[in-house]
Amino acid sequence: MSAQRMRDRVGWYPQSKSAILKDYEMVFNKHSNDGGKANIMYSPGDIVEGILYFVNEEDLLILDKYEGVKNNQYKRYQIEVFNKNKNPISAVAYKALNTGEVSPPTLEYLNYILEGKKFLSPSYHAKLKSTETL
Repeated sequence: MSAQRMRDRVGWYPQSKSAILKDYEMVFNKHSNDGGKANIMYSPGDIVEGILYFVNEEDLLILDKYEGVKNNQYKRYQIEVFNKNKNPISAVAYKALNTGEVSPPTLEYLNYILEGKKFLSPSYHAKLKSTETL
C-alpha cells in the first residue's frame, strides 16, 4: 500500500482511493527468503481494506514483473471492490500462487503496507500493525 513503492515501480503517483474487498482476508502465506508476503484468501464474512490505484494496462504489465506473474509467483484476477459509499468498482488484484503456512513478514515489509494508513479504518490499521514480524 506504499505510494512511494508504486511510484518507484510505475514511474508516477497514480490516483488512489480507499477500497474494501468483501469475503476475503489478508494473510502472509506467500513464502520468500525474507519472510511472509501478503496475499488475499477467500474468507466469507471478512474484509480486506486497501488502496485502489488507477493505473493503465502498461502499468499493469510493469507490476506483473514485480509480482512475478511470469514465474507463477502471483496471478492477476478481476475482482469487485467497494468504495466508501459502498459502490462496486471493477478492479485487479494479485493473488499468490504456491502458498503455504502463514509466516511473519519482516518489519520493513509490514511498514510498506502500513504506509496506507490514511486509506484504512483505525481498527483495520491497528489489526495490521499488530501483525507479528520477523
